[in-house]
Amino acid sequence: MISTLRFKRLLCERFTRCFKTYAARDDGSSTIEFSIIFPLFMFILMGGYEVGYYTVSSATLDRGLDMAVRDVRLGRMQTVDIATLKSTVCDYSSYVRDCEENIHIALEPVNADDFVAPKSYAQCKDRKAKVEPATVFKDGAENELMLVRACVLVDPIFPTTWLGAHLQRSEGSGYAMVSTAGFVNEPNT
Repeated sequence: MISTLRFKRLLCERFTRCFKTYAARDDGSSTIEFSIIFPLFMFILMGGYEVGYYTVSSATLDRGLDMAVRDVRLGRMQTVDIATLKSTVCDYSSYVRDCEENIHIALEPVNADDFVAPKSYAQCKDRKAKVEPATVFKDGAENELMLVRACVLVDPIFPTTWLGAHLQRSEGSGYAMVSTAGFVNEPNT
C-alpha cells in the first residue's frame, strides 16, 4: 500500500511533469498574439485614417472659404448670394464629402472699432429636423468688416472607432467642421 505522503508526492510530480510539457509547447501561441494584437492594431490604424481625413477635410474647408472670400473681395463674383457662396466654397473644398448638402454659411458685419466676438459658433444643420438654421446673410456697407462662418457636417468613415464615435453628437449626426474668415468690403467707386 502506498503511503499518503508518497501518493501526494507522485501526484505532484505527475502534475508538474504534465504542466511542464504543456507549458513547453508553443502550438497556437501566434493565434493568441494575433487575436489580441491585430484588433488593437486595426483600431489604431482606422482611427489614424479618420484623423487624417478630418485634418485634410478641415484644411480644404478653410482654404475653400478663404478662396471664396477672396473672390468676393476682389469682385470676381457677379452676385453674392448664399447659393453662389455655398457652391464656390464647395468647389474649392474638394475633399469635403457632400459639401453642398451639408454646409451652412453665415455672413454678417462686425464693428471693427468696438469688436465683440459673436455670441455663438457657426450653426450647423440639424439632419434629424430637416430644417435649415436661421441664416444671417447681410451684405454690409462699404469699408465694413465682414465675418463669414461656415459649418459642414461630415459623416465619419469608421463610426465605430474611438474618434468616429466621440466626434458625433448623436447617432448619424456626423461631426462638425467649422471655418471662419473675414474681409473688408471694398468701396465700389
